[in-house]
Amino acid sequence: MKSLSRVTLIVCAMVCSFVASATDHIVEVVTDNVNGITAFQPKFLTIKKGDTVTWVNKVDDLHNVITYPDGFPAGSQGFESPYFENAGDSWSYTFNNEGTYQYHCIPHILMGMRGVVTVSKPTPQRGFHKPSKDELVAYRNKLLEFFDSEEFGIMPDAVRRNVEP
Repeated sequence: MKSLSRVTLIVCAMVCSFVASATDHIVEVVTDNVNGITAFQPKFLTIKKGDTVTWVNKVDDLHNVITYPDGFPAGSQGFESPYFENAGDSWSYTFNNEGTYQYHCIPHILMGMRGVVTVSKPTPQRGFHKPSKDELVAYRNKLLEFFDSEEFGIMPDAVRRNVEP
């Protein structure tokens, strides 16, 4: 009977340490209209596999969180939050695969609002997801839902011709 209770205690300790090791990290979604700044704080975050990141909108402003089409490890999934509109709006994502996840805010992509989450270790250069043409078209269409085509006039003509709306 004693050995059974020791085994039970050991198993409980192992399970409890696993559950306790997962952490929830907060990334603030910041708008500073006075200084013309939109940002994710922190911009770079290193976490462990199984950890969750929660993005929290700090003021009433339109933001979202979306991975670039080639901004996550091969074999993983990209992510996309709904749009935040109000202070306190939040969205969480649990990272179950190691690697580097590069993301941005669609409404403020032209202002450079982007961030990086590294899970355990960075993704090697050749280890990123290679998006299909359909994925690139879908991503482009998401951008064009928010911006009109004139705002993307900085795109080279060759890119515009090769990606169908």
